[in-house]
Amino acid sequence: MSNILEKHEQNRTQILLVEIGAYLHIIGRFTEKFINAQAKDSQVSYKYQNICDNRNFFEGTGLDVLLKDNIWSSLLNSFTDLNNPGKLETNKVNNFCDFIKKHTWSKNQPEEGLCRILADAHGIVSGIDKGLAGMGDKGKQRKEYTFKANAFGYEEEIELLKDPGLKKELLCKLKEIIERIKQNGNISFEDYQDLSSTFKKYYPKTIGETRRPINEITLYDYAYSIASLTKSNLAKIIIDGWYDPKGQSKWRILRINIDVLGLLSKGLKIGDILGYKKEIDEVFSAIRKIIEYDYPIGNEIYRDSTGIYFSCPNLKDINGLLKELKEKLKQLNVLDFVFQVNISEEESRSMVVLANDREKSLKEIVFPQLNDIGNIVSEFEKSKQTGNEICQVCRIRLKPEKDDRCEKCKERYQKRALEWIENPKNTIWLDEVADKNDRLALILGAFELKNWLNGNLIDTFLSQRFEEWEKENNNNRICQQLNIQSIGHLENIFKSLFNGANLSNDYKKLIESFVGYKPNNFIQDFWYPIAERDATGKALEISDSSEKAKHLIKLLFRKHPSFARIRRCWETTHEFITETVYDEILKNYNRRDNIRTRRIQFKISPNPEIPISATCDIDIDGVRFSPVCIDKDQGLFVTTINLQILGNKEKSIDEIIKWMNGKEIKLKKEVNIWLNKKFRIIDAKPANDKYQNYLPFIKIYDFPDQFMVLVPAYDAFDIAKKIFEEYEVQFSKVRDRLPLHLGIIAFHRRTPLYVAMDAGKRLIDAFRRKSNSLKAKVISITNDDQLKKHKILTFKPEDENYTSDYITWKISYATGDPEQEDNWHPYIRVENPELICRETCSFDYTGQNNYVIHVKKLKEEDTILFEPAYFKMIFLENNADRFRVDENLRPLDDIRKLDELWKDIEDIVKKKGIGIAQIYAFWQETEKRRKDYGTDSIWGNFVKTCITNILKIKENFEQELFNRIFYSTKTGLLDLCLNWNLQVRKIKPGKKEE
Repeated sequence: MSNILEKHEQNRTQILLVEIGAYLHIIGRFTEKFINAQAKDSQVSYKYQNICDNRNFFEGTGLDVLLKDNIWSSLLNSFTDLNNPGKLETNKVNNFCDFIKKHTWSKNQPEEGLCRILADAHGIVSGIDKGLAGMGDKGKQRKEYTFKANAFGYEEEIELLKDPGLKKELLCKLKEIIERIKQNGNISFEDYQDLSSTFKKYYPKTIGETRRPINEITLYDYAYSIASLTKSNLAKIIIDGWYDPKGQSKWRILRINIDVLGLLSKGLKIGDILGYKKEIDEVFSAIRKIIEYDYPIGNEIYRDSTGIYFSCPNLKDINGLLKELKEKLKQLNVLDFVFQVNISEEESRSMVVLANDREKSLKEIVFPQLNDIGNIVSEFEKSKQTGNEICQVCRIRLKPEKDDRCEKCKERYQKRALEWIENPKNTIWLDEVADKNDRLALILGAFELKNWLNGNLIDTFLSQRFEEWEKENNNNRICQQLNIQSIGHLENIFKSLFNGANLSNDYKKLIESFVGYKPNNFIQDFWYPIAERDATGKALEISDSSEKAKHLIKLLFRKHPSFARIRRCWETTHEFITETVYDEILKNYNRRDNIRTRRIQFKISPNPEIPISATCDIDIDGVRFSPVCIDKDQGLFVTTINLQILGNKEKSIDEIIKWMNGKEIKLKKEVNIWLNKKFRIIDAKPANDKYQNYLPFIKIYDFPDQFMVLVPAYDAFDIAKKIFEEYEVQFSKVRDRLPLHLGIIAFHRRTPLYVAMDAGKRLIDAFRRKSNSLKAKVISITNDDQLKKHKILTFKPEDENYTSDYITWKISYATGDPEQEDNWHPYIRVENPELICRETCSFDYTGQNNYVIHVKKLKEEDTILFEPAYFKMIFLENNADRFRVDENLRPLDDIRKLDELWKDIEDIVKKKGIGIAQIYAFWQETEKRRKDYGTDSIWGNFVKTCITNILKIKENFEQELFNRIFYSTKTGLLDLCLNWNLQVRKIKPGKKEE
């Protein structure tokens, strides 16, 4: 066994126990008392570091006694084969309570040994703004209005406040697991998983800091990030020897990349795709076991469609570690592509290098290397000799002549069906997802996270406003005495202090206003403690006094791209996808007909001997579908098709059963031959409850940056609209900086699924290519009459390829407290040089004259910058259509316009008394001429005449409606709307839909 990983394995118990200590060190914040004590109007004092001496905190669970047990001293400190143990040997911890009591820097009682490693990780993860923002009462929330926020300022209730009983649940569960560890004297993998999942379940239910605007980071974000960095830094010390970590520790990122979308796009059927996805998840789980448990060097810090990323120790022999890891990970690769395993070239005190590494991985997985290339070549040679064909799924191995798949792909496919029988509520059958018109849709969404993962756009958030700081410090006359009237004046004072100016008493008071104490030395007592906690690592690298002063201002007043905050950014988008999109919108989507989610079970006589979980094709009076066998011995099958299709859309389940019973059928097994033998359906009836009320959607994947899901085509637009509406609310304050792209790709259920998946992959790529900032002119900005502290912003983009119409956004500057405005998040990027005169509500977020301004101070004619969000809706009529999926991308806001336009069409049909033929006539005539001749004045006059003569809309009397129809015809919006509703959904305007 090699030396680096061997040492980590030998010290596994010690490393993992320290990791547990890092999780536990802020458990004192998991109580409503901590939250209430931080309230603006609180008279209660609470110190979470003292919980080990407070039996009441542990509510009689006995966890406090267990944490103080002396057995932990021997287990935590018994490191093996260290070259230079240093303070790990001379300053040992006694038990887990030491981590709780001694995890922050203290002048009176300096932390040493393991506690010193934890203290550095705690400081770097907490970030500078946690120690500086909201000094005194600034930022404190009112007790009855205490909320947690997402990473972008959207506030919600805190679960722990709603259910204080969660605390005792957590303590009891921890007591149970830690007691097992104590009895065993080591940590089994099962106990490690159990403990990790317990913290992951409970810690997100409260926040690590209550003060605004840093109330966005959950207790789990803090604890997990601190535990990961502590673990990786201890792993470094075990190999390289002791060093003082305070302000010096740095980390790298280990990444294992694979083209996830490329693999998923190879599947012929949904079973292939879900099988590949499960295989990828299992491989990633095995990788996590190696990195996090077997040879504990770090924890997973990010995962998306490019692969999985871990915290990694900054070893001197980093290449040696990489070499050993590649050997270990090679044994896990059962996929059809070779892993790309790398460690970041840069060392950092933050996650800001994550974005860089992710961009590198995108390039490396463009041409993924096939796994086991020698065997692949031999397979091709065999195919020439035997005449057998290559598997249509993996395109690597040979398949039996009569099968669609090789043995490995077949096994992967069949496993999914067997798992479905255990949990049939979640369908895996395309025929069940298909709507009553035999059509499905792939809905995909993609967030642009690059500039959040690298921390650049976090700089557009404030941790405290200069105006608030100035107002507070005018009361003690600091600003008056030092003549500080702007943030520029403050910067000049810091510049003079960096240049050696005398630290007068007034200057000491100035610094006290930020950190709560008067320094004796500006550099040693003020600058260095802040610079050491700069997660970007820039502070300690700057030598120029002017640049130091400018950077110090940034650290004092802006949110910091700390490890936990960057994590919170992608956690927020991931939560939106998993909780809002999947758990709320899709699982609770209003289904129109009970028959839509029902199944019928029946027997086939004589028994066709189909294996359990396998399907066969049957034909009843020309209606074909593929039931699945749930009992081979009885020849018992269950339908796996939308009964609306089977029942010709309008029959009840009883009518369908009556129609099926006793019918002669044709039957085809997996081979492409209909059997000559006569078969008959008998004993048809509603399936058991286990098989009823399935969810008619199939999740392909959900990552922080993107998702894909199959839904009924008929419902696809309404589902996308709900996603869009939730995005507008939850990401209101960053709509200009965090675009969500949405795509709907509809297709017939007999269309090969890989065609739709390939189209989805191409559309994701198109969204990524289009990610460039655009300029727009503000047309109007008004107050929202319905919602307080909301602005309605209307602007016109300058890029004609994006849109030629106005876009309207509703931007919130509200918090959960009706008396508190959000002064920290809703800042819009602008290009106006004259903004200097509005400096009180704007700031240069890059230091290079790139200004943002609070939405309240935005004015008409301002030029803003925004990241465009795109929308695409297409029906794949043939396989070639996937090659044009990236054409004519529309603004995301067209979703609202399409919805309003269809309502206009329905109203026109209803109120004007015109028929569907007239709608078609208008559509075909105007669209043909638009494509043939463009949209010049002659075309415009023709359309206006058609609007009046065919649709019976008079220009002078119904001006708004007339203009909407004319504009939508000109821009192609009407063509998209009518094509989708009339051709894809097959709706007849004016006729009530069931």
